[in-house]
Amino acid sequence: MSQGTGKKRISNNELRRKALDLRTIGLSYQQIADQLGVSKSAAHRAVVKSLEALQEETKKLAKLNKTLDLQRLELIIREAMKLSLKGDLQAMDRVMKAIDRRAKIYGFEAPQKISQTTPEGEEIQQGVVVVPSPMDLEDWVKAFQQKQDK
Repeated sequence: MSQGTGKKRISNNELRRKALDLRTIGLSYQQIADQLGVSKSAAHRAVVKSLEALQEETKKLAKLNKTLDLQRLELIIREAMKLSLKGDLQAMDRVMKAIDRRAKIYGFEAPQKISQTTPEGEEIQQGVVVVPSPMDLEDWVKAFQQKQDK
């Protein structure tokens, strides 16, 4: 198939890959569109779709790596535990470090946000409220001084 410009039409995946490559090296969406023979909005969509796909792939890889790390830690703990039960102090230290690392991966030691809430569970807004005074500052200072003199 060919477009009106006479250039061979490329697949969506190829368009997305090329558009992201061009954006990565700093080209504007218009420059990408010109090079790929598409509209500026199509170039933008291609880059956005590529980034979204890359983000999803990164999340999947991170999850797989987390699982692999946890499996490795379990193996380390299991093997070091055998030695620590025989009284090996270095093995005990390795077990404790591995347990600590496992807790961090699971997020057991992550800080937690604690905030005041209403009985319904909604967060209470905090801050300073400025209320207009019925008198100006000079009058207030005079009134305050008079109270202090009494």
